[in-house]
This record gives sequence, structure tokens and C-alpha cells, in this order.
Amino acid sequence: MLAHISCRYAIEEPDVLPTRPRVFVGRSDLVQSATDALLKFHHVALIGPGGIGKSSIARAVLNGGLIVSTFKARRYFVQFDNINVNQVNLKTFLDHILRALGFATPLVNAYNLITKTLSTAETLLVLDNAETFLDATMDAGQIADAIDGFGARSNVAILLTTRTTVIPPNLKWVRLRVPPLEESAACEAFQAYHPSIETSILIKLLSAVDFHPLSINLLAQAAVQNEWSPQDLITAWDHQRATLLEAGNGKSQSLAVTIETSLNSPSFLKLGETVHHLLQIIAFLPQGISKTHLTAIFPRISNIETCAVALCRQSVAYLNGDFITLLAPVRLYISNHYNQNSPLLRGVQSYYAAHIRESHIVIAEYVNIEHVLIHWLRDTKEDTETICSGLKTASDFLYILLNHAPHSVSLYPVISALDVHNTHNSRSWINFFMQRQESKILLRSKSICLFNISYLMHFVGQVEEAKKPYKEAQTLALEVGDLDLLVFNNWILAGNYCWQGNYLLAEELLQTALRYCSSLSGMFRLSQKTKKKIKLEMMAINLIRGRPGTLQSYTESLPTLKQKYKQYKLLKINFYAGFLALHNNHLEIARKYFTEMQTSDDEDDQHRWRKSIILAELAALEGNYAKSKELQSQMLEFVEKIPDQRKLNIMIIKARLAGYLAKEGNVQHARELITPLIEYSTKNLSLKVINFKYLAGIVELAGEDFDIAANYFNESIEDCISLAELRYCARSHRALGEIAVVKGDFTAARKHFEITTELCKTMGLPIERLYYTYTCYIPSERFDGWSLYKEGNDMFKVGE
Repeated sequence: MLAHISCRYAIEEPDVLPTRPRVFVGRSDLVQSATDALLKFHHVALIGPGGIGKSSIARAVLNGGLIVSTFKARRYFVQFDNINVNQVNLKTFLDHILRALGFATPLVNAYNLITKTLSTAETLLVLDNAETFLDATMDAGQIADAIDGFGARSNVAILLTTRTTVIPPNLKWVRLRVPPLEESAACEAFQAYHPSIETSILIKLLSAVDFHPLSINLLAQAAVQNEWSPQDLITAWDHQRATLLEAGNGKSQSLAVTIETSLNSPSFLKLGETVHHLLQIIAFLPQGISKTHLTAIFPRISNIETCAVALCRQSVAYLNGDFITLLAPVRLYISNHYNQNSPLLRGVQSYYAAHIRESHIVIAEYVNIEHVLIHWLRDTKEDTETICSGLKTASDFLYILLNHAPHSVSLYPVISALDVHNTHNSRSWINFFMQRQESKILLRSKSICLFNISYLMHFVGQVEEAKKPYKEAQTLALEVGDLDLLVFNNWILAGNYCWQGNYLLAEELLQTALRYCSSLSGMFRLSQKTKKKIKLEMMAINLIRGRPGTLQSYTESLPTLKQKYKQYKLLKINFYAGFLALHNNHLEIARKYFTEMQTSDDEDDQHRWRKSIILAELAALEGNYAKSKELQSQMLEFVEKIPDQRKLNIMIIKARLAGYLAKEGNVQHARELITPLIEYSTKNLSLKVINFKYLAGIVELAGEDFDIAANYFNESIEDCISLAELRYCARSHRALGEIAVVKGDFTAARKHFEITTELCKTMGLPIERLYYTYTCYIPSERFDGWSLYKEGNDMFKVGE
């Protein structure tokens, strides 16, 4: 048959096949998957963004041993990277294939000739850079039909490399997404050209380009050609990132060419400017943009979802969870070449401002929100309304972060730099009196924002750094004459010190605030709301410290307090009073206080969960173990049914439940609960989750795996030191002392118990009040080293 065709048409030598890439690492799984499919005569599409290595994988497949032995000389590699997408039609498409097969072109009946040639034996046809013809402006349907016709033959296997996910629909394709390289493979690829760079430095450098193969190659080639040392390369990267990635010519050698090829495709051009504006926004937002909320963010742009789909179909963008985002090199290129403010940015600002009190949005998108806020506050143009709305949004953002997902932020420098004394209002009619009022509002807004930054810093362990914004906030509060704000924030800071277990400092702050309450008058009179907050916090600290007469005093004053305060305001006081009664074996009094804790049915209401745990604990102390177990089981069942297991309040309750399960002997179930929480606390350490590793140690202590328990307690101590936290530091040392006792090392045990004692003094807690709340934090009674140490047992005097 082939001889007959040769007689009728001029046959030249088929195109020379490309060789296997010289440097080719980290793609063995993809090569194997493609090879296995092609040997079964299934068609394969390698899909991914420009520069990701699709053509290299195709070349490796083409030259693989099994492929060579199966298809022999019937392997054809057709390149479409040297043709303009706007010039592609059915004729140019078929001519490219004819030349690869070895036929002189042009020919009138090209399709029939190709079909007959492919029919003669087992054939592998590789169509490289297939997006060129799949996205053609002319004859796209006919080209797809032609591919369907070639692939319909049982002896033909087709391998496509393409950026677009839209491929001929009538053939069954094995779609293989080509991801960036793994870390180790990326380093190996770079070191094949430039071996004299440390792996740790290299990982940092290559992670900045998301281990993108073309970017890695360009960086390595630049280092070799310029004979750069590792430090020279890092310096060059810091100062000329975009330039380094745009060197070279053609799709395979320049990031600029490969990206611009995608941006100039007909699929994008027909969508107009919107697709480019959306791309700018995706490049601007560190996390990318939420696919779910796309229409809500841009409600007036009718084709916004079509644009997002087009970006993903052409592999310019990709979906990472719910976020449409970009690989780092693409983000870098777009940010450098399309860096003017997108008209869509205002829509993003408005969306975040409108939803800033919704914790689920803040938790999911806090990196984006912070980035938008920094840009917003740097670009206020000294406009009063812009500054006011920016500061209000920033304050709300910091508040939600503090309460639901504490993280360090970079907002302080930009907020501190805001000049709120020299602003102008775009409303020219505003009078002098209103200007003065707006000036006060600005000063107060900046003060509140700085106070909130300070608290967040404090919560994530930046205690020294927190002092600077706090001092600035105080200065602004005094300038505006708002001493109520000043005292109110003393109360909040005292609460932070309580979170750290530093009750002496908290009490000192509250006493200062109480002096304000009694001495200020006239225009500086404090609000009743602030006074009540101060007095209740002071009462809570007295209950925690268990001062003599505190419980009796609170019990006697409760009727009066109920008249003065709303019930929910007394939740915290009832909580600590109940535990103080519990620890003094006044079970009836404890039950009274715990029962009076009014809570809602909201799953985010931490007091609801507190009350349930407490009532279960109380039932156990009263000897009603069945009731206690029933309450715990109900709670655990309900918590585990909640869809979002990453909610902070849910994680906190699960950690405590793990502690209770371990105390009951259900160590395995406790481990299942606590293990994922340890990972979270390691990545997102704050005072909110400081107890997770401690409770993991308690679980292992119950399971008598003392070495693992000791590791957790030591990690807990390290975390506590980094956050200046005292409670769990003291409790972890006590637990390590118990482990030392079990192992017979009484010298080490004494040292840990001495540290525990000193930490109690620093906190202002009597040692018998070290565990003033849930019993899940207390090691089992069989660990009695601490009790024996307090009694002065002689075994701890060895070596003195």
C-alpha cells in the first residue's frame, strides 16, 4: 500500500525525530502513564501551561524503548510552534502533518493521503503545541474533525501536547495534567547545568518560580553564561527577576514569548479587555481569586466567569482549591508588564469591605485581604473618606483574625505611616465644624486600628513588637481626648495578659484602669460600660487566683450583679466561680453557677461548648458516670458532624475532648482527635492553640508512651516561651517532672517541679491553683510526683 502511495506522490525523507531531552528529571510517572496508554492505542493529551515541560515529556515518550519497538519507524513528531495561530487553517494544519510524514507539499487531497498513510501500520502521531490549531480562528471545527478521523483508526495512537483543555470531543482521551517539578527534581534539573550551589539556597530560589521547568532552565543558563557564583545569582534574581526569565527566543526559550502567545490566542482576544483585567487581579492577589465568589465580587461584569474559564482552559491560570491562581513566573510577568491599576480592583476592595465581618471569608482569604488593605491604605490620596473606610475595614479584619485565626500581619508600617492630620474631603461643601469632627474620627479610627494590631501581635508572640503600636495608639487616644478608649484598651490588654497566664501584670493594668474610673470626671468621665468591663475582669482574676473569701463575696453579690449586668456578661464570672466551687468540693454551688451560664445554639458559641463540657465533668464528680459519658458522646458526635472542621472554636473543643477521652482510657480515639490539631498549631501558633501540644502530651501520658509524651511537653514549652505564655509552660514542666519520676530520675523531676513553682509565682497563682479549670489538663492521679514534691518527700532531696 505504501509503495503504491509512493508512486503517485513525491516522497521526501520524513522529518527527523527529536531526541530525548539531555536533562530530563522528575517525569517518570507521566512518561510511564502516557506510554502505557499509547501502547493500548489510547489517545493521550499532555495538558499544562507554557514552559511546564509538555514537549520534553512527549520527546521522552517518543524515544522510550517500548514505544520504539512497537511503532518503529512509524513515529511522527509534528511541531506547530513556528506558526501564527491567526494563520492556521485546515490546509496549513494538514501540510504540517504531510511534511512530517515525508510528503512534498502542497497537495490537493492532503487529508485522504494522510489517512491512507496512517492506515498502513501501527502509527504514533505526536502533535506538539496543539493549542495553535485547536484555538484557530479559521477552520477549527474541520481541524477537530480531521483529528477525529485520524484517531478513529484502531492502529493509530495520537499524543497531543497542549495548553488548552478543549480538545477534539469525539475521541476518548487520556488527559494527563503536567504539574511543576517536585522540589528534588527541580534542584537536580538546575544542578545539571550549575552544580556548585547549595541545595538549601537553591530550594529557596527555585520555589520562588514554583519549580517551573522553563524558568529553572533560564535561571541555570543565565548563571552558567554569566559565570555567576551562588551569591551573584541570588543578587541578580533579587534585582532583575523579570529580565532573567525573559531571555531567549521562541516559546521554548523565553517566558515572555510563551505567555504572550497564550494572551494573543483567539479565545482571549474575543473576550476583550475584561480577560486581561481579570488576569491583572489574579496576579495582584497572592492567593488568586475565589471561583465561588467571582460573580459576587464583580456583579456588573456579565462575562467574568467566561473570562475565568478561558484563563484556565488555556492553562494561563489554574484552580487551586477554590482559588483561580497563577504559577509564580506567570504572576511575575503579568505584574511587571501589566502593572497598571486594574479597573476591577475597586470591586475587590468593595467586596472585602462589605464582607469583612464574615469570619469564614476572612479565614479563607486573609492573605488576599491584607494585601488589598496595604494597597488601599497606601493609595488614599489623603482623602478623608478613603482613609476612614480603609481603617474601619482594617480594624474589623484584625478583630476577626484575632478571634478566629490569629496570624502575624504586615499592616503596622502602612497604618503607622498614615498622616491623619493632613487630609482633605472631596465634598467641598463640608463646613468647619464637620471637618473638626471628621478629624477626631480619623484620629480615633487610627488609634483603634493600632490597638488591634498590638493585640494581634501580642497573641502570636510578638510581645516586644506589640509595644510600639500600643504606645502610638495611646498617644492618639490622648490627643483626641478619648480616655474611655484608653481605659477600654487597658482592659483588652489585661485580657491578653490573662491568656498568657500573667495575672500579676493583668491585675496591675486593671488597677490602673480602676483608678481612672474613680478619679476622672466631667468631660473625661468613663462610660458605665467600660467601668463594668474593668470590674468584672478584676473579679474573674480574683476567682482564678482563688483568693480567700472571693467565692463567698461573689455569691453574696450575685443578686446585685444580676440586676446591674445582662446575664451573658456574667458568663465568664460564673465559669471561674463554678470551677473555684468545684475545686473546693462545693458541688451544689458549682452546679448553680454552671447552670446559670446562658448560651446560644450557635455552633460558634464557645460558651455553649464550655457549658456542655463542664456539666459532663460535674456529673462525673457527682458519681453519675453514665450521664457524664452520655454528655461527652453527644458533644463529640455533634462536633464531628460539623462540615468545617477547621473552625478554631471546633478545634479547641476537640482538643479538650481528646484530653477527656484519654483520661477515660480511650487513648486511640483521643490520638485520632488530637493529631491533626498538632499540625495546625505548628503552622498557626498563637495563644488560642497553645494548649494543643500540651494535650497531645496528656494523651500520650495516659497511654504510657512516655518518650512521645516528653517530646510533646518539650515542644509545648518551646512554644510557650516564644509566646511568653506561662500556664502551659508550668503545666508542661510539671508533666515532665512526672515522667522523670516514673523513670526514677528524681534530680530531673525536682528541677521541673522547681520551675513549675517559680512559674506559679510569676503568674501570681498559688500552686494549688495551677489547674483552675477543666480536669482534662490534669495528669491522672497515679502520677503523684508533684503532690509528693509539695509535701517535701525525701526522694527529691537526693543530690542537694
